[in-house]
Amino acid sequence: MKKNIFAGFVFLALSLAIMMPQLVQHSLILGGDSLFHFNRFLDTEQQISHGNIQYFISTYGFSQSGRIVNALYGPYVAYFNGLILYVVKSWFWYQIVSGILVTFISGVTMYYLARINRVQYNYSVFIASLYMMTYGITTWVTNQQFLAWGAMIIPLGLSVATRLIRDPKTPIKLLEIILVTSLFIETHVLSALFLIIIYSVFFIIALFTVQDVKRLFKYLFVSIAVTILLTSNIWLTMINLYKDNHLLSPFQNKLPLQTGMVDFSNGDQLTLMLLILFVIQSGLLIFRVTTTSFLTKIVTILGIIILLSAFPLFPWNSIFAHIPATGIIQFPYRLLPFSEALILLGLGMTLTSLTAQKYLPQIYKLIMFVICMVSLTSVQHNVYNAAKTWWSNNNIIKSTSNVTYTLNGDELRKKFNSKNLTDPLLYVWKPTSDYVPIKKDAVITHPYNQYNLEINKNHTIEKKSINGGIQVKWVSKDTKYRNIGVVKYADTQVNINNHQANKNQYYTTNIGTIMIKSKVGENSVIITYHEPAFMKAALTLNIISWFIVIFVLTFRYIKALAKKY
Repeated sequence: MKKNIFAGFVFLALSLAIMMPQLVQHSLILGGDSLFHFNRFLDTEQQISHGNIQYFISTYGFSQSGRIVNALYGPYVAYFNGLILYVVKSWFWYQIVSGILVTFISGVTMYYLARINRVQYNYSVFIASLYMMTYGITTWVTNQQFLAWGAMIIPLGLSVATRLIRDPKTPIKLLEIILVTSLFIETHVLSALFLIIIYSVFFIIALFTVQDVKRLFKYLFVSIAVTILLTSNIWLTMINLYKDNHLLSPFQNKLPLQTGMVDFSNGDQLTLMLLILFVIQSGLLIFRVTTTSFLTKIVTILGIIILLSAFPLFPWNSIFAHIPATGIIQFPYRLLPFSEALILLGLGMTLTSLTAQKYLPQIYKLIMFVICMVSLTSVQHNVYNAAKTWWSNNNIIKSTSNVTYTLNGDELRKKFNSKNLTDPLLYVWKPTSDYVPIKKDAVITHPYNQYNLEINKNHTIEKKSINGGIQVKWVSKDTKYRNIGVVKYADTQVNINNHQANKNQYYTTNIGTIMIKSKVGENSVIITYHEPAFMKAALTLNIISWFIVIFVLTFRYIKALAKKY
């Protein structure tokens, strides 16, 4: 227990050290995905703040456009982040707190993975520390890529996968696989898809190693059924939306080899130190192939294959073109965190077998400490470079790709430093148009531009969040149609001037924004979202199921403590 507590302190100290360059500069990092996620979490923060919960449509974030985002992008995690923002009430402190949280948890989960795979204690702390400084984790700090939230719990997924081979008597622990898989789906769906593929590889191997195949399949089907129940809020929402709407797909990367692979010139993707360690582990596997354990071989070989697939060696352009479903990956470098976790685990297992002793010589500890310090210096350099943009004279936005802003420099800094969390996002935004309801046969050449014009730059109307929806007001001198900057899904309800709207009073554009036929004088429109009864029942059941799981976990933990003391 004392060793585990000490390891926790190491990970916390390392998390603080990673965040220190940003903390010292007191800088906000407006990275590639910052503005998208800021809007997501502003929406949930304001819902919490005002007690006005609207699970589906955005009534505060995304220019109060009524679009569905959080319900498809990890809704519970979005509310968790909204709660952090509600507590700290500052975009700067939100980044600091969430950055510490992501890096710390990644260290804890990697340490757990190492220990249950019988990696020696010092090596476990070593590889967990290295994992905290990999691109998959630090990209949250430097770019706010949500990939990091999935990478943070990858070791938990691998703990389930390795058990399939490590423990032939009990290859599946029901509560473990159900909770871990559900947590992945609720956090980052793309990472969950990758994890399920890895599960499949280990499961196929387990068919030849487990003692009771029938029991293995029984537990598998039970875990699938319960996981479906616990994640019903995600997939039922998707089914309902796609059933009744034609949604605009996220960005399609047609040239992944040019814009989606691991780039060695980009020092924060794969550091030289980590690459050297990966080469060493590969060499040790080759030269000790007869003495290396079967599980060590599997995790290392699988990690190397995934790592190579993130390099421009695979024909990803052709794969994306001929198998459109693979385009969901968008950027193959997203596979990197899985390979890093697997190879680091393999390294820890190899080092443990090479030095089969409880207490390591001090020189070994010194070498590991030096490697960690070199890696930390590299990461801090990346964080420092990302943070220093904030204090530039003109442009304070680290990544301006597809970003629109009407303020910059000192004026924008003042907005972000104010206590009003909403205000700065009115002056800088990224017009991502994922999952807006488009017309079925519409050809939208530049969806970002159209979204920008119809929603973000539409300042001719006044919007206000009301209980469960959005109220739009404007004064008109004519009876022309007015774009109100709110999108309409099949279950979106439109109320015009206190009456349920009929089809003659409005229509929607190619990207789903509502065009209202004005009346002379003051106009008022209320937009609400009324999900089907089965969705309400499913969400209620889902929340109850999670409360039951939390209760069971708490009960088991208290019971375990009682036995110990």
